[in-house]
Amino acid sequence: MNAVAPHAAAQTDRLAERAILKRIESALRMVTVPLPHLAGLAAAVRVNLDWRVPTMGIFASGRLVANPAFTAKLKDNELVFVLAHELLHLALRTHDRARGSGRLEFNYAHDYIINDILRGELGFATVPAGGLDMPGARNRSAENIVIEMRRNADLMRTRSQVWDGKDSSVRRVLGGGRGGEDKGDSSNDEAGDVLTDKTERDMFPAEGYDQAQRKAAIEAAIARGQALAAAIGKQKARGDTSGGMSAQVSALRGRLRPAWQDALQRWIESSASDERTFARPSRRGADRTDLVMPGRRRTSWMLNIVLDTSGSMTDAIPLALGAIADFCDGAGVDQVRIMQCDSAVTADEIVSPDALASYPVHGFGGSDLSPAMLSLADDPLVRTAIVITDGDIVFPAEPMPYAVLWVLPRAASFNPPYGRVIAMDGSQP
Repeated sequence: MNAVAPHAAAQTDRLAERAILKRIESALRMVTVPLPHLAGLAAAVRVNLDWRVPTMGIFASGRLVANPAFTAKLKDNELVFVLAHELLHLALRTHDRARGSGRLEFNYAHDYIINDILRGELGFATVPAGGLDMPGARNRSAENIVIEMRRNADLMRTRSQVWDGKDSSVRRVLGGGRGGEDKGDSSNDEAGDVLTDKTERDMFPAEGYDQAQRKAAIEAAIARGQALAAAIGKQKARGDTSGGMSAQVSALRGRLRPAWQDALQRWIESSASDERTFARPSRRGADRTDLVMPGRRRTSWMLNIVLDTSGSMTDAIPLALGAIADFCDGAGVDQVRIMQCDSAVTADEIVSPDALASYPVHGFGGSDLSPAMLSLADDPLVRTAIVITDGDIVFPAEPMPYAVLWVLPRAASFNPPYGRVIAMDGSQP
């Protein structure tokens, strides 16, 4: 009896764990019903039950680790919520986005955003499993939430863990230092669910050889999922992370000629460094027979563009690029420098206006144009820049050392402290 009992108990544990794994597999399939853009990630992740994690966590390689006891106590719909949450950490690239800042505080910021998204998408009145909760977080950037947590570290309530956490203050969980240098008494790997590569190597040393290969497969699944999300309108809200998605965008040329395009034409021409000359008559005076107006000497010059490639800009980019290409023809622009940026600079290249006809756009993630605009500020040759954005962005508060034209797809409550704003729909921003 005594020799048989441990074996029987172990067998029972294995059967119970198999049942839990089947529940997780079923729940992952259920995630794809309301969130079809996560189907690729749901199929790509591999699940490990592990008592070393207190609740649930995800590695950048797509390895999802789940505590059996935590998983077992979740209702079916709660398990779907928690699994969707972990997949969205991959989709939003929380692992990469948190680098260079306090990893745990950025984990928490994304948790607030993800849970607020899922509460609406999955029809929950409250966040299950004791998850972090901040109503309205989906409309904010992670950077903005991090700033609030730092400023109100003593007053802002949070939880000691992202799942099953106890009520606490931000300072006790994350510390009060910028970037998380002051760790606080509970700031550790167990508090977050975005787990590092090093932690994975420590927990699974025998499988470290294929970690990079699996990360590449997850990257491909993320890109496909973001493309599908954009196609079905799942990424219209303000983002907060560098997207990593790429798409070939065909510029829409000659489609419209409303007032905003005339305003843009005048701004581009006024920004040109070429001198006026009577050797080239002005096109604006073509209808006059009693007056000859000087034209602009046609020498080449470069137009600088900061292109907001956040997820909410998907529909506006082709029209804006087409308008820019049309105007370059008339303004003598033979080179366009485009800095693509969502929350990081995803491309900085010089192209011809003709190249804008079919142009690869990268990103479709967050909404912070500061890296691109500050990079242009470091270039003494930059005198002007067009910023194509929907206005729902983070940008430098101090005026740039160059003239800025903000081009918005539609009128919005966007009132920057410097530069001129025009809206593509013809209305006043």
